Order: sequence, then C-alpha cells, then structure tokens
Amino acid sequence: MDMIEAREMSLISSMMDDIKVLRKRIEEMEERLQMLAELHGESEFDVRDEYIAHLDELDEKGRFEEFADIVELRRKIERVEN
Repeated sequence: MDMIEAREMSLISSMMDDIKVLRKRIEEMEERLQMLAELHGESEFDVRDEYIAHLDELDEKGRFEEFADIVELRRKIERVEN
C-alpha cells in the first residue's frame, strides 16, 4: 500500500468511526423522543378541529401534483418562474 492509499484508508476508518458515534447518538435521541411521547401521551398532540376542516377544504378544492423526486420538483418550479 502506498502513502496515498494509507492516508485514504485512515480517512475512511476515521469516517466509519464517526458514523458509528453518530448512529449511537441518533439511537439515543430516538429512545428519548419515544420516552417523551409516552410520558405526554397522544392527548397533548390533538389537532384543532378548525385545522382539520381547513385541511379537508384544501384537499377538496386543491390541485396537487406529485413529483418523483426533488429534481423533478425543482425543474417544475424553474419552468414556472421563467
């Protein structure tokens, strides 16, 4: 292995270690969020009836488009702007 490959392998190894640390932190955060959700119960997350009515109205009257990905959405926006 030459010097460049050794440096690249070292960088990759360091990145993998960082990813493992981040994954562990994310799992810990998910556990905390789950505990908080269980403590507060769903009753604190009730949606106001007026919001539901507004969403229903938008759903009935709205004209919606679906996009396969963000690139397709960006193209559509750029076409409309020009």
